[in-house]
Amino acid sequence: MAIKIIRASWRSVAQLHENKSLIAWLRAHPALAWLTPVRRRILLTIGGIGTAVAGVFRTGAGRSHDLPYPVPVLTLAILFSVLYLSYLAAAHFSSLPETIRRRPQLSLHAPLWALFALVWFTSGAQVWRTVLFLCLTVLPFLIWRCGYVLLSGQRGKAKSSGFFDHLFYLWPAWGATPVPIGKGRDYLSQCEAKTSDAYARSLLAGIKLMVLAQLLRLCLGFLDAYVYGDGVNFMTGLLGSHRLGIPRFRTILNGAANVSLLTTWTSLYLELVRETIQLAVKGHVWVGVLRLFGFNVFRNTYKPLLAETIMDFWNRYYYYFKELLAEFFFYPIYLRHFKNRPKLRILTAVFAAAFVGNMYYHVLKSDDLLAANFAELWRHMSSRLLYCFFLATGIFLSMLRQQQRQGGVEPAAAGIPRRGIKIAGVWTFFALINFWDIKSHLTLPERAAFFVSLFGL
Repeated sequence: MAIKIIRASWRSVAQLHENKSLIAWLRAHPALAWLTPVRRRILLTIGGIGTAVAGVFRTGAGRSHDLPYPVPVLTLAILFSVLYLSYLAAAHFSSLPETIRRRPQLSLHAPLWALFALVWFTSGAQVWRTVLFLCLTVLPFLIWRCGYVLLSGQRGKAKSSGFFDHLFYLWPAWGATPVPIGKGRDYLSQCEAKTSDAYARSLLAGIKLMVLAQLLRLCLGFLDAYVYGDGVNFMTGLLGSHRLGIPRFRTILNGAANVSLLTTWTSLYLELVRETIQLAVKGHVWVGVLRLFGFNVFRNTYKPLLAETIMDFWNRYYYYFKELLAEFFFYPIYLRHFKNRPKLRILTAVFAAAFVGNMYYHVLKSDDLLAANFAELWRHMSSRLLYCFFLATGIFLSMLRQQQRQGGVEPAAAGIPRRGIKIAGVWTFFALINFWDIKSHLTLPERAAFFVSLFGL
């Protein structure tokens, strides 16, 4: 009886956005009626502009405490000009030169690399160079969003739009990450609540995600306090001396902890779990904000630790990053090349996205190192080359296997033991490739030697 009550209570929380009484109450509330789609977008746009101003001034202050006042102002003017030019290109896409129409994303990224080249081949402390450095710090955050604007223009959906129809997501008030959470205008418009009933559901779905984010934050705190023995964790006092004291894997990797092989593997698996929960917390907040403003978009992270295939995990783990790689790298290759050779077509497209695109995104994300220190950039990114290679290989094989299953007889529903084995296999794969993405001072050969030692060799 108690179990049934617990299940019913959990179901009521999990389906909060379907609660008819709450929906009816919210729908009748004056505040909800005032928050029309137009006003919600205006609020997000104002929040985005405020975020832009605060972010540029904060970034400039982080570079130099005595930064001349005109520098961040000029930087903001240039960056907003870039956003406006992206919109103009999308709105008048059919009028652009054929070269740009054929390769719009390449045309977008080429000027960015020209600016990097200008930094590499010039020196000095002139104001213009300081402005350029600051622009290059922020542009990798904006460029993928500009890419979605151009995609909208390429699809012919930006003609009737205005600049402010795009501005609210170009510099968003949610999600401090280069990955565009919610993608671009096309997807956001599809998910936007147009009626009071739809907005009430979206609002409740956002509240549910915010609550779930806090629950996951508590789980993260428990993991850090009990498993890792974090002495400054907010849960440490509650647990007292009850802790396992397993070191973080980066501590083991960097040689700061001497533990058994079993503890090393346990820490490796736990690192995957911790990173997944941490990403879910952030993603739930980002998507929760969007839902609170009426954009009932898909979750960024949705139960990846229950995935039974590599491809399923990849789809669930960081949805909007996967979508970025698919939109800008996978589909352009898949739709153009090797149409008569299906396996080679998939292989090339997967490697274009999960290997080339993945590396390219993270190189751009390391803008400071890219602009100033190539040796440090290589040390920082070299092991990620292997991570991306193994990831692309795993996704390709997983896609082939799924296609083979779809082409043949569907297997019977797997029992709990079989599902557990599949899930364990997925955990092992991603824990092992994650090894190559964990920060460490080790050189690539030293890291490779440590990896081999995981298997007792």
